[in-house]
Amino acid sequence: MRCRTQLHLILATLTPLAFVTCGGDSESVPEISAAEVTAEVPELDAVHELMYPLWHDAFPDKDYDAIRELVPQFEPLLAAVDSVQLPGILRDKQEPWDEGKVVMLAAFAGLKETAAAGDNERMLGHTEAFHMAYEQLVRVIRPVVPELAAFHQELYRLYHYYNPTNDLAKIQETVAAMADKMEPLRAATLSGRVADRQADFDAAVTALGEQVRELAQALETADREALQAALEAVHTAYMAVETLFD
Repeated sequence: MRCRTQLHLILATLTPLAFVTCGGDSESVPEISAAEVTAEVPELDAVHELMYPLWHDAFPDKDYDAIRELVPQFEPLLAAVDSVQLPGILRDKQEPWDEGKVVMLAAFAGLKETAAAGDNERMLGHTEAFHMAYEQLVRVIRPVVPELAAFHQELYRLYHYYNPTNDLAKIQETVAAMADKMEPLRAATLSGRVADRQADFDAAVTALGEQVRELAQALETADREALQAALEAVHTAYMAVETLFD
């Protein structure tokens, strides 16, 4: 009896330096924490606890004293944001995150300076700029479409963990989960600032679904090149959906 099935041999070609062993065991796969696959930054969420009274109460009421009281309370929260490491699933957001963070911290520096100088009108202007920069930074990491974020969690596990280590059981499980998540993704309705992109979104999601279907079929074949190509095609199709919201 052969030590490896044809499918095991196919999966071994995905990463030439990793091989599935005789009993079907794979190389050790590090445990994937929930935090790594969750598109959230708790340190940025903490800023909202102060941003809400600043923007919704002190700013519209022109309560200058309240603004000045809030300014020093922001400092430790912003320091935490400045030093945070993004979770793995947000690794492709690092550049816009870094750029947005610089803008937000600069806006806060202006707010802090004008608050200390007692320049009320300019302080209001910097409050507005600080809030806007904060909102832009939130948009960098917050999933526009939760259904797409759910799909991405599975793709992330497959692309960065299970494929490189040739974990056959996890690959099969994850491809099945990706297929299941296509149904709610196809039904997703865009709203707000991205509502006018619905047609493009629907077309891109349809293309993604087709690539997921082809990946599932490739898992059942003995065509090693088709399997690798199908995985890359799914990743490319996902990025085509994601970049609609850049």
